[in-house]
Amino acid sequence: MPFTPVQTLLGGLLLHLSTSSLLEDTGRVFGISGILDGAVFGNHEKWQWGIIIGLLAGPTLSYVTGFQAYYPGNALGSIAQIGLGRLGLAGALVGFGSRLGSGCTSGHMLCGVSRLSPRSLVATTTFFITAVLSAKFFPTNLSDPVIPAHTLEIPPLSTIALFISLIAGLRFTYTALRRYLLTNSASTSFRSTPYFITGLIFSIGLSMSGMSDPVKVLGFLRLFDLNQFDPSLALIMLSGVLFNGIHYAKIKQIGKARFPWEKWQVPTRKDINFKLVFGSVTFGLGWGLLGICPGPALVAFGDALTRLFTDDSSLRDTALLDIITFLGAMLGGMGFSGMF
Repeated sequence: MPFTPVQTLLGGLLLHLSTSSLLEDTGRVFGISGILDGAVFGNHEKWQWGIIIGLLAGPTLSYVTGFQAYYPGNALGSIAQIGLGRLGLAGALVGFGSRLGSGCTSGHMLCGVSRLSPRSLVATTTFFITAVLSAKFFPTNLSDPVIPAHTLEIPPLSTIALFISLIAGLRFTYTALRRYLLTNSASTSFRSTPYFITGLIFSIGLSMSGMSDPVKVLGFLRLFDLNQFDPSLALIMLSGVLFNGIHYAKIKQIGKARFPWEKWQVPTRKDINFKLVFGSVTFGLGWGLLGICPGPALVAFGDALTRLFTDDSSLRDTALLDIITFLGAMLGGMGFSGMF
């Protein structure tokens, strides 16, 4: 798969929009592994399920609007090439490690590194190094790229304009919702909607950037093979992490959520312990095996569910079974990790 800097940068802006909006308005961190763990094994809070449903709904919106045809990669096509045993192993490692290590790429990298959290800096460094080694020594052989992964691909101006219009539309929708909720703060009718919208925006950001496709992620992790190395993921650090850092620097002194019914819940722990490091290593092993972490897994599941009603090809059933296998193993790993 070629290097797609424009799509990745624009998709990263949506990742920034969703994570920074959730933090500023609700005081909560957009850590998908923690959200999924809480929804299934914790207190089953409505805001957690709102984000999860938003993540699942992203592919449906992309399909209905026609934007799906312009996204780089084919996540379900890539996942369908992987054996069930490898999917189950990687899912279990990702689930166990993300819960034990208190986060994954969203919570630690996008949100934690942008806040210069010591725990997130250590965790992100650990699971990136481990994932690179895992991808090197236990490679997943997906479809061979037709052209080298570092080959530059710039979409037509019409496609760029479509993406910018989608970003603007999503931002306008969320801003209008925020304004309504702040004006009618006593009303409880739409209080769960911001979580759904931020999950939806994050989901589309993953698809637009190509980060929902394991081939794209594995391309970045293959640092030892320049013919397969795809630097796209590094641009998420620019449009996602850097912009999150700038945003956090502006709001951290306020120390309270914008919505009056929420409270500031940003983690303040700074200790580096065995669970954090061992969990990050385990997560990195699983992530490096397939290039799939909790966020892309949920988006892929939403895509597979959408295809149940829109696609009659054999890919539909194969991909659905594959992603259910990964998700089931991931939840099993999270549950087992809870014992520790």
